[in-house]
Amino acid sequence: MSVSDPKTDSILELAKRYHYDATHAHQVECLAGTLFMELQSLHRLRPEDRKLLEYAAVLHDIGYFVSSRGHHRHTLQMIMLEPLAPFTRQEKSILANVARYHRKAQPQIEHTAYAILPVEDRIKVNLLAAILRIADALDRSHLSLVSELTCEVRHDHIIIHVTASGDMMLEEMALAKKADMFHDIFQREVMLEVHRADNPFVLERSSVPI
Repeated sequence: MSVSDPKTDSILELAKRYHYDATHAHQVECLAGTLFMELQSLHRLRPEDRKLLEYAAVLHDIGYFVSSRGHHRHTLQMIMLEPLAPFTRQEKSILANVARYHRKAQPQIEHTAYAILPVEDRIKVNLLAAILRIADALDRSHLSLVSELTCEVRHDHIIIHVTASGDMMLEEMALAKKADMFHDIFQREVMLEVHRADNPFVLERSSVPI
């Protein structure tokens, strides 16, 4: 979020008001944006959708201001109740739902805020939230270990190559839990290959499909 504009300013103002973890939020924002570009052949969404994903990444944990328990649902409510004047009602609804589904239950038609979306917007939420879950998992330690990320898209799986500055055990465990939505939406398993930051050509660890 290096370039200032009304939408970016409103997102940052909201995030700061609720004392967001800036380091984690912007690391997830960066990872989510990179994943979006790397997986373009799968989701085929527009550049504007990438921005909505990145905004959702910045705000995904603001619900902690209310409570750690069910913070994803609090995040949804907090975003929906905000004016966020630069955004259309449609954009805000998509943004709020993507942030809400960064953890726990996947989107369900029984969830009111999701159910009232038009079908095409529900599809967009599914695609973006699946990516956001992966990005959030890759900073589970909140230590910004990942400095580089690329993806290989295969017929039945994707390989996420990351260059990391430390042990990624927490991130791998989180990915194992949160890759379920990606599998369901994109019909591909997720594999993670971790390379050492001091020598990216050395493979430190390669996971089995998650």
